[in-house]
Amino acid sequence: MGPDVFDTATVDTCILILKKQKSNFDKFKAVTIKKEEKNDLFNVFEEKDTYIKITSSAWFVGSDLEYRLKEKIEKIGKPLKDWDVKIYYGIKTGLNKAFIITTEKRNEILANCKNEEERKRTEAIIKPILRGRDIKRYYYEWAGLWVIVIPAGWTNKNRGKEKPDVFIEKTFPSLMKHLKQFEKKAKERDDQGDYWWELRHCDYYEEFEKEKVVWNRITENIIFSYLPSGLYILDSTFMFTGNNLKYLLALLNSKLCGWWTKISAATLGEGNYGAKIYIENTPLAPINKNNQKIVNEIEFFINKILSVENNDVNLIMKYQNQIDQLVYKIYDLSEEEIKNLQK
Repeated sequence: MGPDVFDTATVDTCILILKKQKSNFDKFKAVTIKKEEKNDLFNVFEEKDTYIKITSSAWFVGSDLEYRLKEKIEKIGKPLKDWDVKIYYGIKTGLNKAFIITTEKRNEILANCKNEEERKRTEAIIKPILRGRDIKRYYYEWAGLWVIVIPAGWTNKNRGKEKPDVFIEKTFPSLMKHLKQFEKKAKERDDQGDYWWELRHCDYYEEFEKEKVVWNRITENIIFSYLPSGLYILDSTFMFTGNNLKYLLALLNSKLCGWWTKISAATLGEGNYGAKIYIENTPLAPINKNNQKIVNEIEFFINKILSVENNDVNLIMKYQNQIDQLVYKIYDLSEEEIKNLQK
């Protein structure tokens, strides 16, 4: 039935109206009811050309044109998970209050190091980090936050025969003065390594040191950003590393892929369009000799966007509109199909 029909409901409502009669079982009439239409259900059903289409693998709510367009995009595209990329969660600290610090606190910790060697060791494990709210379309706004990264296994790998607590105190005395304040809670958390000062076991810490594309896990506004190497992200976001990052970024940020995600996703309440299952299955047009020229043009505009000074949103949108037109060409959309996904 759609969102916001009942004032006190916190999730979207679906009402099934059944009638005993012979029916075409792969196609049922359906419609999204807006608040102003809820007192005139009969006419709404009569006037709107929306259906539920059921197949052996899935079901779809929309018009015939939308269904055909969705099928066309999926036929042309290859799911993101089948590209030469790897998708990961951001970092889970289990206790952000201890392991996420401000620039002021970082500077204080470094200033209190006894010598240059300790300072270099400490500086090397404090990494800049972004939260979900810092991710914008194509760019990011760093809030001056840092994450302390002592991975699980690091202490045992480096301590030799020294006792773990003695070794870590001797190696990072200034840093441990900060962390000791949170020792009790750090020991109680689930996400920890071999010792309370370590982060959880994770096989891909080195991936954060690479260039990557990131997006929010839970969001109504599906946007993707390109991050340089060395920037870490919290677990409120996903990322992928690999090849053709700029081209994939352009497609994922396009109106076409945004439309596909919203029409394909099953969400509750405020939505969860950033869920991994939707993004990894987004059908992205493969690069081949027939579309290489268009791909080159798309990457040209992506480089323009990534070089925009002061993240000028109007200029970014200008380039984005040009990318959208090129994406329509890659998927061979007609004028009618383009109008449909721009609604």
